[in-house]
Amino acid sequence: MLAITCDKCRRRFTPTVEEMQGYLASQQGKKHTLVTCPHCGKGNKVGVQRLQQALKFSPPIPAEAAPVVAAPVENVAAEAAPAEAADDQPPGTGAA
Repeated sequence: MLAITCDKCRRRFTPTVEEMQGYLASQQGKKHTLVTCPHCGKGNKVGVQRLQQALKFSPPIPAEAAPVVAAPVENVAAEAAPAEAADDQPPGTGAA
């Protein structure tokens, strides 16, 4: 968690983990990045090291935002395989 005080309106705000990751991605080798105040819209200079430290100690992203795993699709394919094998027998062979 990173509490920033805006230089213009003097209100405090905390960017989300996703916002901090975006700011770090856009810093382009500089020592500071501009973090926009949600109240007044002014950009505030924040050190890259400070953002990295905040991300290091921030809680992980919830599982709801994580991508869906493909494991259930494999289970559906495995369940469908025995039914297809029974359909492959020629009609009238007596297989019940």
